[in-house]
Amino acid sequence: MATRTDTFEYATYTNKRETCPSCTMPIPLNQLARRGMLGQKDGPPKVAYWHTRCVNADGSRR
Repeated sequence: MATRTDTFEYATYTNKRETCPSCTMPIPLNQLARRGMLGQKDGPPKVAYWHTRCVNADGSRR
């Protein structure tokens, strides 16, 4: 079983509605978001977006 890992790449705006994996709230299209990879149990990591408020300055999740 693979471990779940989160890595953040950069801050950006989303081009479609996304849901933050930390708080499960939608990210508005006009709000800055952190783009990163979200590890999965089975299969390769997928791209995910987090609210900037859901990420600490050092890149860790809140």
